[in-house]
Amino acid sequence: MSIAAEVQGKIESAVAEGDEEALQKLLNDLYEPAERTDKPFDAAIQLRPEIKRQLAEVAVESDAAMNWANRIGRATRWLAYRRKTAGGFDGLRIVEEGDSWFQYPLLLDDTIDQLSRDEDKAIFSLSGAGDLLGDMADRREYVDALTQTAATVMLLSGGGNDMLGGGRFASFLLTYSAGKTADDLLNVPLVETELRKATDAYRRILKEVRQRFPRVQVFGHAYDVPHPQGEGRWIGKPLTERGIPLDIGRSIVESVLDRFAGQLRALQGEFSNFRFVDLRGKVDRGRSSWFDELHPKNPGYGRAAQAFRDAIAELASEGALEFATAGAAIPVTRMAPGVALLGLEATGRVIVLDPGHGGAPPPTKVGGSSWNNAIGPDGTLEKTLTLDVAGRVKANLESHGHQVFLTRTGDVNLSLAQRAALARTRSAAVFVSIHFNASTGHNAQGTETFVHTDHTDASRRLCLAVQRAMVGELGLHDRNASHPGGIKEGVFGVINGSSHAASTAAVLHEVSFLDRADEERKLKTEAYRDRIARALARGIETYLGAGVESLALETASDEIGDAIELGALEAGQSVPAYLGAAEAEASGWVGGYALPVDGMAASDGDLARQIAEGLARDLGTRADDVGNDVHEFAYVDPGTGFNVSDMGRSVEADTGALTTLFAGVESAGFDMARYEAFIRGLGLRHFVPAEFLFLGNSNAPGARCSGRNALPPENLWGNIAKTARMLDEIRKRLGAPIRILSCYRNAAYNGCVGGERNSRHMQFNAIDWRCDSGTVDRWHQVAMEVRRSNPELAGGIGRYPRQGFIHVDTRGSNADWNG
Repeated sequence: MSIAAEVQGKIESAVAEGDEEALQKLLNDLYEPAERTDKPFDAAIQLRPEIKRQLAEVAVESDAAMNWANRIGRATRWLAYRRKTAGGFDGLRIVEEGDSWFQYPLLLDDTIDQLSRDEDKAIFSLSGAGDLLGDMADRREYVDALTQTAATVMLLSGGGNDMLGGGRFASFLLTYSAGKTADDLLNVPLVETELRKATDAYRRILKEVRQRFPRVQVFGHAYDVPHPQGEGRWIGKPLTERGIPLDIGRSIVESVLDRFAGQLRALQGEFSNFRFVDLRGKVDRGRSSWFDELHPKNPGYGRAAQAFRDAIAELASEGALEFATAGAAIPVTRMAPGVALLGLEATGRVIVLDPGHGGAPPPTKVGGSSWNNAIGPDGTLEKTLTLDVAGRVKANLESHGHQVFLTRTGDVNLSLAQRAALARTRSAAVFVSIHFNASTGHNAQGTETFVHTDHTDASRRLCLAVQRAMVGELGLHDRNASHPGGIKEGVFGVINGSSHAASTAAVLHEVSFLDRADEERKLKTEAYRDRIARALARGIETYLGAGVESLALETASDEIGDAIELGALEAGQSVPAYLGAAEAEASGWVGGYALPVDGMAASDGDLARQIAEGLARDLGTRADDVGNDVHEFAYVDPGTGFNVSDMGRSVEADTGALTTLFAGVESAGFDMARYEAFIRGLGLRHFVPAEFLFLGNSNAPGARCSGRNALPPENLWGNIAKTARMLDEIRKRLGAPIRILSCYRNAAYNGCVGGERNSRHMQFNAIDWRCDSGTVDRWHQVAMEVRRSNPELAGGIGRYPRQGFIHVDTRGSNADWNG
């Protein structure tokens, strides 16, 4: 019997016998305290060494640790709930869902532990350390829990992981320099993007509870502000890497958590069934009151529990809560332990994950499966990453009750037919082959999911679910978007229908491009690989939750392993020749292909195509010496501006046109996917990301300032947010298309077109534009109206009647001029 089966058997036996002590003993037998956690809002515990040795086949010990701990924690609480309600109960029946502030196994007496000891509360627990709001909303376990328990209260804890986990907090930070405040160091647009995702997940939960359970009141909380620690992995380390003092860093954390709290307060106004429990200032009692960077000590959890008691009591005093009647019938439960207790979700389907490649180096190839294809600039091998990520996905899915098998658990290679056969013999509902991509120029980026050319409708739906989950989480280019219905086909042997059961949905997924230096750096971090795994698991579960429908598959015989081999085949080359790589000595591959930040530009066509693909998706602190650009374009025609109205229909045609517009611009190191995600996060109604990259007509080949401009540096992106929103509102009020003439300018281009030495264009804060209809006076009038309507839009407005355009910026104080 495997260790996994043994542990699960002990959990089930303890539940069947109602033995809470046995569950606690099992928890202590399996775990010991850890010096640090592998994920934010996880518990600082780890499997004991002897257990780790028995888990050699499990790729990710930290996930296994948290999954079992969460299972045992849930099972223990379920027994307590059953015991409390077995003899009649006249108190509050409560369902709780959340993260480690609601369930911190073994080491801490968390919020729910303390609330559960109240005689008037019976709490059915769904929470798990490390959980995300998006996962809670997708799994929807609370629906069956509320149905079966007849609870009238739901407690919800989430958002900490969503805002501070998965490398997100690090991405919010800008580099420190003397004199900068917390607000100066926070990339607000990126924060708002993640905040919107978390709030949307919260809203989905509240909306469903309101519709299905109108009597249920939901209580959700904001987090108190922790104290960054110099050696802290999740807050202290990112701050240190950017040179930010810890006291300022705490103010940054406070700003992020305050924004989240503000969203929850707004949700209280939107949903009558939601009560906001504000824990800010109630939990913290100084640095010594915290167990680590993210979790309070037991007294802090006690103060959090009291805040919930007070909120519940206040609502009860208003007569808005229904209590159980003594002796009332207990709902029949079909629940057995697991992280997702059986009866609270469908029995787990069989899922087979295929970590691509493996085994000995060239010239060995086993039944169409090469040992490795993609390689990172620092030598990271695709086969190593696929096994790591597959293990993380497996642990995630198993924690939700699914049966998951890997085609390989070590560094071995299997034929494509053998990989598929493992799924066929188990009648798998889902088969996902996991790969990482590479390109001939080593500068492509994006995520893509393939089905076979002879695919079923089930595979099509799995493809859509996986692709949407991955694009939504990673923000990479959607390389499926330009294909009919978002479905990309390839004759890959491993997902060939003739090798699978008729009921199996099979896809091949290329996560990202490993041969990019920036992507390889991210892939080396556990936090990023965790995000990948969570997204893949979420996509699979989304598909399974929608129901499976299968059709017969037809036979095909092509033995293509992955997208790299498909590209090489189409080019009539071997994979190494296609990638421009030489096969290594028997010990492995060497070298790699970096994408330098400076010095090497991607080809014009590569950048143009990235922009074209984006269009296909989108369309189908003030300085006193800021200069007003009075004389800009005095001697240079600003041109007609960037017109995207005819684009978005053909990637190939758009690429040709955009190649001319962006000819010669240095794009190496410019993360197009990240930029597009940032602009889309602004919520603009009338503009797409590409429009703000327009280099200006004067930068075009043959023009006076040809080739002098550049793409905006990432550290300036946040400066355009308010100006872009201002222009979006102007466009709405004018009711006609607006053409951007000039946005970001580097020093060389700014000087060439006559801009002021301290022009806001050089800070990516200004936009020159003209409208397709109306007059300059009318455009100017509307711009002034929009600025007056919102104090946050204070800035400069320039009127240029002779040249026919308007300048707007959001420098923080008003300035007006005529050019």
